[in-house]
Amino acid sequence: MKIKLLNTLFCILAFSHLTAIAQQGSLIKGKVLTVEGKPAQRISVQLLGKKQGATTDNKGNYKINDVKAGEYMIKVSAVGLSPIQKNIIVAANEQLELNFTLSESYAQLQEVIIGGGRTNKFSRPASVTVAKMPLKDLENPQVYTTVSRELIMDQMIVTYSDVLKNVPGVILQLQNNGNGPGGTVAMRGFTGASYLRNGVPGMTVGYLDPVNLESLEAIKGPSGALFGSSSLTSFGGLFNRVTKKPHDVFEGIAGYSIGSFGLSRLTADVNVPLNADKTLLFRLSGAKHYEGNFQDAGFLSYGFVAPSLTYKANDRLTLTLEAEYMKGKNNGFYRLFADASNATGVHTPAELNFDFKRRFVGDDMESNVTTGNMYAQADYEMGGGWKSQTNFSFSSTDGDGASAYLSMAAGNLRLTRNATLSLYSKNAMADLQQNFTTEFKLGEIRNRLLIGLDYLHTEARASSAFVAFDQIDAINPTAAEYGALTKVALTDKVKGIVPTRTRSSQDTYSSYVQNVLDLTPELMALLSVRVDRFENKGTFNLNTRLTAAKYDQTAFAPKFGLVYQPVKDKLSVFANYMSGFQNVAPVTQPDQTISSFKPRLANQAEGGVKLSLLEGRLTSTMSYYYIKVNNTVRLDPDRAGFSIQNGNQLSKGFEAELAFNPIPGFNLIAGYAFNDSKYLKAAANVDGLRPESAGPKSMLNAWASYRISEGSLRGIGIGLGGNYASSNITAITTTSLFTLPAYTVINASLSYDQQRYRLGLKANNITDKNYFIGWGTTIPQAPANFIAEFAYKFGGVK
Repeated sequence: MKIKLLNTLFCILAFSHLTAIAQQGSLIKGKVLTVEGKPAQRISVQLLGKKQGATTDNKGNYKINDVKAGEYMIKVSAVGLSPIQKNIIVAANEQLELNFTLSESYAQLQEVIIGGGRTNKFSRPASVTVAKMPLKDLENPQVYTTVSRELIMDQMIVTYSDVLKNVPGVILQLQNNGNGPGGTVAMRGFTGASYLRNGVPGMTVGYLDPVNLESLEAIKGPSGALFGSSSLTSFGGLFNRVTKKPHDVFEGIAGYSIGSFGLSRLTADVNVPLNADKTLLFRLSGAKHYEGNFQDAGFLSYGFVAPSLTYKANDRLTLTLEAEYMKGKNNGFYRLFADASNATGVHTPAELNFDFKRRFVGDDMESNVTTGNMYAQADYEMGGGWKSQTNFSFSSTDGDGASAYLSMAAGNLRLTRNATLSLYSKNAMADLQQNFTTEFKLGEIRNRLLIGLDYLHTEARASSAFVAFDQIDAINPTAAEYGALTKVALTDKVKGIVPTRTRSSQDTYSSYVQNVLDLTPELMALLSVRVDRFENKGTFNLNTRLTAAKYDQTAFAPKFGLVYQPVKDKLSVFANYMSGFQNVAPVTQPDQTISSFKPRLANQAEGGVKLSLLEGRLTSTMSYYYIKVNNTVRLDPDRAGFSIQNGNQLSKGFEAELAFNPIPGFNLIAGYAFNDSKYLKAAANVDGLRPESAGPKSMLNAWASYRISEGSLRGIGIGLGGNYASSNITAITTTSLFTLPAYTVINASLSYDQQRYRLGLKANNITDKNYFIGWGTTIPQAPANFIAEFAYKFGGVK
């Protein structure tokens, strides 16, 4: 099957290559520079009246493909800058190079892009990773949210989980739980974490720092057609970290932040061209971070560094090497399970009569984590319009230490402290991905073709011992009871327990094809499909010498989308059908027979509108989605103890987001999400109910900022915003109910930004709201707190 699939793909590749050569038009390319010769980023280069153009990249380069022979007026412009216009003549099958120099300086350009210019700095009009090819947001039938670097800086964000609060419909559920950087979140009614980096797998068990984030892309809906199974994504969507890249200007910024609960944070981001012709570029980002906790224990301490190197070997080949290294320790694992049975009459945190400022687990119960990630990318222009991108990534994580969680005994008067001593936990992942892209025409229909192959290998080794350490008074524990749980005591208690020792590995072989067709200038269609072969080598128990859950599975994931632009480049109406899948292991039934199952499937239908008005200063997306999940394994209601694969789940909802730059210096983002989820066919005690993993039904997020760009007060900025979440049912059956109350959290900032330095002050939760998050659990969040920052800029100013 694999050989036939590869043969088919390469036949398609060869045919498309010949077609592309026959249909290729002329190319206009060049560079846009500032008055002192530095690259000008995000500058529009357009052929007037022809709806063809490009935007310069971070090196000032642009390309306009498939230009017909003729005479044109080319315009170089950006909102707030003096435009350049020039008459040009393009010959058939020509490669025309045109370079431009702006009348503005590099510093003036940065003022427009980042400062008080009329630029929508909280929005990104296009992405190269959401569709694995360059595609404007208005052209993409899929919904995604981009949290930009400028927004991260404006909000003075110091934790990765706070970046996620700017995505409509996303809420943190579990913190520092080892399921992904920043923890586990809910999106569109399903749980997930962040495992992709620049469009390729970058699994990290632990925590990441936002210091090297250029942006975060939250790609909504089941995305199996391009990104694979839910081991890396979820049925609600996925998160892709777009990292900062080296460029050819020497510049840097060093900062220090201090704040409540012992926050102390040092950051640096330095970019250096390494040779005179600027073909070898280097960038280094890093952070040293420590923070305590508002509870009587709990901390997070780590160092993080992310170097990246780009080498432009020639006009056709560019090589990129990147790495991330993090080493730290924490006692950040906290959760409380309540007895939510109806008999107790306790259904909210307030009714527990529990002191959430007490952690019940001391700081000596710490976990250690070391993560190393390496990435290599080769971009090669093959000729004839074909481009090749080869990606290799390797990630590994080592961890050990002690952790504990809290569980109320029946009646909520006694508290059980459940503890785990991890002797070692080792995870590794290697991914090799090959993508080919091209543009060609069949008649008058423009095609943008992607062909990809992907191999993913993961493995894990772990050894740990678990024990219900003790049970103490939940309301008024004695000093001896409260302090009894220590790492030394836990180590002593598990001496008589044989620790579990397991190892496992999986291989996934995938191929995918996608084509974007411009059926008319206003109507586009996107078609893609993925075939995924999953081979689970099983989990080997080193104690029993037995292997469990060994199986193979094949899944298909199609995707289809339509985009109609009644007003070109301003308004698009879109619809999509997308699918995702989750591999399902066999089950040994009570009669010792083994039942093999199909992959669990999610299918989404979605429709909506996207706007880009006022020269991109107003962007918005509004959509309604309907996700149906089939093939869920559940207990057979007719045969006790047996499992059957006929469970269903439904998630539907509405999402809207907006980014607006109405006047110079003022920027606003806002988002709203409503989700209605329920089990359609499940266990009798939850059938028809909302899953406890779905999160709140309604959520709002907003942030507005204004920076003065002229006069003696130039550089002063203020910001205000926050998040709202409706009540969150975190435990529900026909006999139990536990609800976290709705909350509104408001944050504010004040800053002073100058050419060489920046001062900032951020107040979080300024109303001192007492609120909680959770997924079957109750996790208290920080009260009112502050962050103060100072940053020094050198070299070219960003």
